[in-house]
Amino acid sequence: MNNLAEKLLTTGISLAGGYIGTKVVEAGWKAFTGEDAPKDVDDADQSLVRAVVFATITAGISALIRVASQRGAAKAIATFQDRRAAKLGRLEV
Repeated sequence: MNNLAEKLLTTGISLAGGYIGTKVVEAGWKAFTGEDAPKDVDDADQSLVRAVVFATITAGISALIRVASQRGAAKAIATFQDRRAAKLGRLEV
């Protein structure tokens, strides 16, 4: 698999993971606090503590998703390359 395909796969997995992670954090926030997740950082009705806690949780989840998606994509690419090499090896025999 070429470098461009690897980058596209990693980007796609990261985007999908980020979307799912955002939805999970928002749902968890609503379940835990009973209120919608803070959306607008400039909203004067939001307390500073609430905004910082939400931003910290979101950043942590985002970092976990990024690492997991990069490792998952690397593993998927390695598996694909191993299968392709094995298939090509059988064809040459």
